Amino acid sequence: MAATSRAQQARIALQRFGLGAKPGGFSKIAGDPIAAVKAELDNPDIASITDTRLQSYATVCRLSQLGFDKAEKIRSVELEARMRKHLGPVVGFVERLVLFWSNHFSMSINKSETVRGTLGHFERAVVRRNVLGNFQTMLKAAIQHPAMIDYLDNDDSIGPNSIDGKNWNAGLNENLAREIMELHTLGSGAGYDETDVTQLAKIITGWSFVRGWEAQYHYNGGKASNNGQFIFRTRWHEPGHVKLRGKLYGGAGMKQGLDALTDLATARETAEHIAFKLVLHFVTDDPTPAMVKPVADAFYKTRGNLKATYLALLDLPEAFTLPLGKVRRPYELAVAQMRALGFFPNKDNGWAVTEPLRAMNNLPWEHPTPDGYADESSYWLDPDGMTIRLDTAMMTHQVFNRKPKHSASDLARFLFGSTLSEETRRRIAGAPDANARFTTLLISSEFQRR
Repeated sequence: MAATSRAQQARIALQRFGLGAKPGGFSKIAGDPIAAVKAELDNPDIASITDTRLQSYATVCRLSQLGFDKAEKIRSVELEARMRKHLGPVVGFVERLVLFWSNHFSMSINKSETVRGTLGHFERAVVRRNVLGNFQTMLKAAIQHPAMIDYLDNDDSIGPNSIDGKNWNAGLNENLAREIMELHTLGSGAGYDETDVTQLAKIITGWSFVRGWEAQYHYNGGKASNNGQFIFRTRWHEPGHVKLRGKLYGGAGMKQGLDALTDLATARETAEHIAFKLVLHFVTDDPTPAMVKPVADAFYKTRGNLKATYLALLDLPEAFTLPLGKVRRPYELAVAQMRALGFFPNKDNGWAVTEPLRAMNNLPWEHPTPDGYADESSYWLDPDGMTIRLDTAMMTHQVFNRKPKHSASDLARFLFGSTLSEETRRRIAGAPDANARFTTLLISSEFQRR
């Protein structure tokens, strides 16, 4: 692998592993870019959001049962706090990891008011709280959150041989069990079959949440104090031992499900699945077995220690040597523009951020299926998408950068240092006016890729 200069490493740190440079950020980390990225992993509170407007678990759960307007107000505040958090760090590696895991456990707010009102809390309490911890803990927290329970329809999954299953002639819903295995842990077709999906669905019967009407009428264990919150319904849980992937799971109540999730979280197939996704997301659209194996080994040997897994990713020979070949997703591009130009949208001009994201199908928390937004660059490089990127670059300058703090040429130098190509430098300098110069910068390969 060819040697990489410190300047190139700084560019890679800020773009491949970060959210994009802010003016001055390049020079701040140029002395030891790799250390700057790794240093974020040593700050246990780095992912926390301290916005005092954010509501507690009990409050978001309760308000989400009161209709669309209440849920939408919560979502709006959560998303604003999230985006403001993106603007803080010099590099933003942990913020990128938060986005990775949020997409790994992808849900859409358009499913229901419950998901709309609680998904922001899910990201804070499940992803941010555990992003530097252990995958087992993150997985178990994810599967017990009302957003996930509702999104994948486990709230009415009832064991056919349970007390209420027999009384009501009710049955299983396999959606959550299927996605736990296919998307969240093992990977599609990796070490399980359809029988295993059904068996896991049995194991997590009774994992539900309290709907508003249940709290109102004190039905199915609902009451005012647990309105909208996770609940384990013993009368819905399939009784007896269940065999999953060749292992028999017994135990009473939730222990059966928690034990099964532990084994799924620590399986070799899960390690390989997560490692592949990390390399695909951060390094290259074409992960090789040689790239995936060290990351998978770190995950597997530590039973899902995420910090150890990330360090293995950063230590790959390719991590700081491969050229920046991946295209930024539209949301990542919007964040990079905010950081570079130093703006944050308000209620009057927020459309200039949200409408391009809508047009390019990358609105946060709105992917319609649980597989999450694509990581492959080819997905985002269709002709319409490239046209919208050009239009967005022009509009971003016109709406948010009417009184620029720096010239386009100076900003390019602040963002990319000596790695700015001579071709891009000439194009920026040769553009006829400020609008064209900033558009040239924002649409350049240096800015569009990570």
